[in-house]
Amino acid sequence: MLGNMTKIFGQLQGLQQTLKDLAVEGSAGNGLVKVFVNGQQNIVSVHFDPERIHSVEPAEVGSLVVEAYNQAQSESKDKTKEVVSKTTGLNLSNLPGIF
Repeated sequence: MLGNMTKIFGQLQGLQQTLKDLAVEGSAGNGLVKVFVNGQQNIVSVHFDPERIHSVEPAEVGSLVVEAYNQAQSESKDKTKEVVSKTTGLNLSNLPGIF
């Protein structure tokens, strides 16, 4: 049993690193704002189109960042479910709210 626990623990550590390394992009404003999120739903970076950002009001930029983040987070959750399902062999698609 201890051997199985060690194996499972190793798989979980590998899974955590895989999710940390996963990169997903969300964009808004036809690419004006791009938000990159990892598989842990943490923001990795935010990019603005330097050619167009000056023509947008600050309040609109804030809204675009939120929109891009929400898009990236949703995609990240989907990819995370996929990665966890492949790694564990469990079908997580029927478990609402797990990610």
